Formats: sequence, C-alpha cells, structure tokens
Amino acid sequence: MFKAIIIGSTGATGKQLLSKLIDNENCELVTSIGRKPALNNQKNKKVRDVVLSSLSDLESTEKYWTGNDVFFNCIGTTRAIAGNAENFVDVEVGISNEAAKMAHRAKVPHVSLISAKGANANIWAKHWIYPLFYIKTIGQKEQSVLSKFSFKNISIFKPGMLLRLQKKQTWIENVSESRGAGLRVDTLALAMINDAEKCKSSAGKGTTKFFIGNDNIKKSIHNI
Repeated sequence: MFKAIIIGSTGATGKQLLSKLIDNENCELVTSIGRKPALNNQKNKKVRDVVLSSLSDLESTEKYWTGNDVFFNCIGTTRAIAGNAENFVDVEVGISNEAAKMAHRAKVPHVSLISAKGANANIWAKHWIYPLFYIKTIGQKEQSVLSKFSFKNISIFKPGMLLRLQKKQTWIENVSESRGAGLRVDTLALAMINDAEKCKSSAGKGTTKFFIGNDNIKKSIHNI
C-alpha cells in the first residue's frame, strides 16, 4: 500500500494520474494540491483535496506532505497561458522548487516528475527563442529534484509529443494520433504509477531513473 501527493492534478496528465490512483487498489490515499478543485469538485473518500489561491503559498500545506510515499509533479503550463516568459519560469521552475522543498522536508522518499524529451538546463537560450527557452526551462525544472534536494528515488519522465485526450485537440495532435505517433497521457500516467509501485516495493534500494522518449515510457510499463 502507498500514499501519494500530486501537484498539477487538473492538467491533462494529472487528471489521468489522479483517476488511475483512485482505481488502484494499492493506493490508499491521494492528496491533491492545486489552485482548482480536483475531480471537478466532486468528492471521493480516497482523495484529500487541498485548494490554494496561489501555489506560491505551498508553505501553508506542510502538514499534508508528511506520510506520503511518492510525490508526483505534474505541474505544467505554456508561455501563452502563463502570459510571458517570466511567469512561465515561475510556474515550471519556481513552483517545482517549492514543491520539492516541501517533499524533501517531509522526507517523502520518491519523487516522480514530468519533464520533456531534450530538456537541458545547461543549453544556451533566450526567452525570445521559444524552443530553446522551453528546453532550458524544463531542464531547470528537473534540477528541482536532481540537485537542489535529495530523495531516495527519483524518476524523470521525458516524453515527446503528448496526446492530451481532450475534445479539442490541436492539428498536430490529430495528425500524430492518426499516424500512431505521440504518447497518450493516460499511458504516461500508468507508467508513472507502475514505477512508483516498483520503487515502493524495492526497500533499501535508491535509484535515479530517466524514462526518455515515448517508446521507452511505453516499454517501461511492460518491464515493471
């Protein structure tokens, strides 16, 4: 049995992750921390829903971090939604750093984080060159758990194109899905949960794992 805590449970992957954790017989409690209610404000006895006006106030949630076996970081945004480059970094890197600090302080043994294929904190980038800026920012997000704080087990998922399974998909998602490319977010969620269960059962063994690319993430489900 394990307990999980999530940030980003209202996003495309986070929704799938939360739903699968609820259905998972080995998961006894899920704590969701976010600016919006989880499950569209529906109640579930297995879900502890913590809603904040701002995720910059994670310090106030300290009591909810204690006793969890895994912290899932599913936080994510786009520059367009964030409004500008600074806000994009504040969400992806700033919130990730604060959440990692809370998990570290509570001695959560395992952190599982969604990154992106090609993410690199050391790459040269300017905010007006968005592809490079995105790669660098998501690489900095990884560093929230790789260098700033220590965890027994660290799992970094670096998918390529994601299929968000929303009613209105982008044309790129539609083309990718029609060609059998892309990674469904429910598949990504399943891989993260399977990995978390493996880490929980591997008592005494600490690991840092990178699941790079959609094919490797899919294969990891069958290798666990």
